[in-house]
Amino acid sequence: MDVEDILDEAIQYGERRLLTITGDRSLEIASDIANLWLSKKDGRVLIATHKGVGIEHLDIDESKTTSIDFDQTGAILGGTWDILIADLTYQFRANDLGRLIEVVRGGGIILLTTPRVEEWLSMLTDFQKRFIVPPFEDRGVGNLFKRRFLNFLGKPGTFLLGDEIKGELKGKLAQEREKPTPVRDPILDICATKDQQRVLSSLLDAIKGKKRAFILTANRGRGKSAVIGLALAHILTKTKIKRAVVTSPSLEGIQTLFEFLMRGLDAIDVKYEPLIRDGYVIDVKFKGRNAFFLTPDSAAEVSVKLKVVDEAAAIPISTLFRILHTSKFAIFSSTVHGYEGAGRGFTLRFLKRIRSSNIPFVEERMEEPIRYPPGDPVEKWLYDFLLLNAEPGDPPSISSPEEAKYIAIDLEEVDEDFLKKFYGIYVLAHYRNRPNDLATLLDAPHHFARALVYGEEPIVSLHIAEEGDLPSSVLDDMVKGKRDVPGHIIPSRVVLHYDFRSFGRLSGWRIVRIATHPDLQGRGFGTRALEEVELEAKRRGIDWVGAGFGATEDLLRFWWRAGFVPIHLSPRRNPVTGEYSVLVVKPISERASNLLGEIVKDFKRRLLNSLHDVYFPLNPLVARLLLLSEIKSGKLKLSQSQRSRLKGFINGSYIYELASDAIYEVVRFYFWRGVHCLTPLEESLLIAKVLQGKGWDMVKSRFGLKVEVYELFREIVRNLLSCLDSLGYKA
Repeated sequence: MDVEDILDEAIQYGERRLLTITGDRSLEIASDIANLWLSKKDGRVLIATHKGVGIEHLDIDESKTTSIDFDQTGAILGGTWDILIADLTYQFRANDLGRLIEVVRGGGIILLTTPRVEEWLSMLTDFQKRFIVPPFEDRGVGNLFKRRFLNFLGKPGTFLLGDEIKGELKGKLAQEREKPTPVRDPILDICATKDQQRVLSSLLDAIKGKKRAFILTANRGRGKSAVIGLALAHILTKTKIKRAVVTSPSLEGIQTLFEFLMRGLDAIDVKYEPLIRDGYVIDVKFKGRNAFFLTPDSAAEVSVKLKVVDEAAAIPISTLFRILHTSKFAIFSSTVHGYEGAGRGFTLRFLKRIRSSNIPFVEERMEEPIRYPPGDPVEKWLYDFLLLNAEPGDPPSISSPEEAKYIAIDLEEVDEDFLKKFYGIYVLAHYRNRPNDLATLLDAPHHFARALVYGEEPIVSLHIAEEGDLPSSVLDDMVKGKRDVPGHIIPSRVVLHYDFRSFGRLSGWRIVRIATHPDLQGRGFGTRALEEVELEAKRRGIDWVGAGFGATEDLLRFWWRAGFVPIHLSPRRNPVTGEYSVLVVKPISERASNLLGEIVKDFKRRLLNSLHDVYFPLNPLVARLLLLSEIKSGKLKLSQSQRSRLKGFINGSYIYELASDAIYEVVRFYFWRGVHCLTPLEESLLIAKVLQGKGWDMVKSRFGLKVEVYELFREIVRNLLSCLDSLGYKA
């Protein structure tokens, strides 16, 4: 077997082949192999390097090449090339690898280059260098991710070219692709696969059949965005619907959809005008109709008949339902497995909610790849290597959390089957998992894994990072805003935003990920796992355990039940999800407990004084959970005039506006002390109206109230005063 045999096999079978070339001349050899392929067939070459280093060693016809930096891999999505040359010497990010390999068509080759293996393993890539953070510099960055990559080479479709060729020719024809049947519909005939054509027809039938939602899932590279773009061209030109809102986690990710909308319009000779901003299409107008982009949060606010959500798994389910309820027909599309995250958890949770609501919908799944044939071995290799298709095992027959065992995972010795199940729990629980997260867990010296297991089966997966224990010089720079220390998320926010530099000296564990097997959720296994983490932290002299996440009601309730207290809220919302990021901490040592009391005071003071301004958009139900902490200091002080006007509002002789200042003082005191003797709804209404200053109509709409909100509010204030009076806090 030689290299030419590998290239001939790829071209003959229409599948991709991956060759990793090591050694001092790896780039020159990759150049020779690319030219050998091009001598057999015409094609395009994509070259990816780190800041252009090494590109001078490549001698390929420039008219056939596209050169990019690894930082530009997001920009090539949607494109297709026949040959990829990627030099992994100085940059080796898992996310980049997933994106780059995805754009190579069937019959093409992927050429990855490195120095000699021993040299590559002894040096750090730029991605690995970010793991060198104080005070963990002397521990050394791991090389498990590189070793995993090398160990996976030689599997079907992949080869390692060093002193000799490692790997075997696959030796069988690729699965025959079924071509789409021409149907004499210019838009339907654009479809590249039978699968695309089937799904497009199903989508058009769903909108004709008075369905409310269409849910489409597929692995990366199946052409689901293209199908939706073609569907929009059909719907907006052949139905009464004139406008469509299109939303996605990123404007970049929605460009394929707009591209195929315009292709569909071209096919039926409809003139259109795209509106482009910063190089991206944001609106396509034609014949008095248009499809336009809005962020998910904005898309949920407007009432438009047709709405499209791409990569829906990255958007909170609450936002998805707001999008659904403000439209007549909504299309939800999401990746099941791919480099940008996994949507299986989304389909489980979203479909469960939508079924229970009796909303008529259609669900479709796309299977056939667009660029390469089904069963392509390089796709299987990539999914196995990056654990993109990892899934939890069957749920064990366990009756209570006490039967489970808490273990430390040795990532150097862990069994591959166990690792896939461990990581598969994340895949179902967290859409935002990325391949880079796997590389971080394997190589960062201050990251480690724990699990709750029953027998050999993981039940709860934990990814934990050490933080804090920072030297004074670093803390001084942080306070002055001169230095951002990567990896110390919780200490850096506390030190920078609250000037508690002593907190930065404490040692802590931040829980990066915690996820429970989907069939065992809600039964206390996650809480038990946290208890075990706290016990281990105490044994090892750790001061605190914490976490950071997008603030939602469900997540805040989970962490509150486990004894974790909010200490920081980001001043800006995530532009995609609309969520604010919150940090929660549970003290382990006495010195952490004493310090935490002061931090919580500062946090509550800042939040209470900012709800009407910085945090005006914050969900009042979430704000309520952020304000649950009890503060045992502070007095309620009202002037005689305020007391009189407050009494007048209660008995109906004064309107709210005349007593608003007095009501504000009482409500602020109530939440400052953390009294909580009203119902959650009553407390949330007080936050929305009094602390955030929302108008009456906004409050009524936000809570879906059917009663007269003004009188209801008077009753709530009456209950509030009665509650405070019973506790000895006389207004």
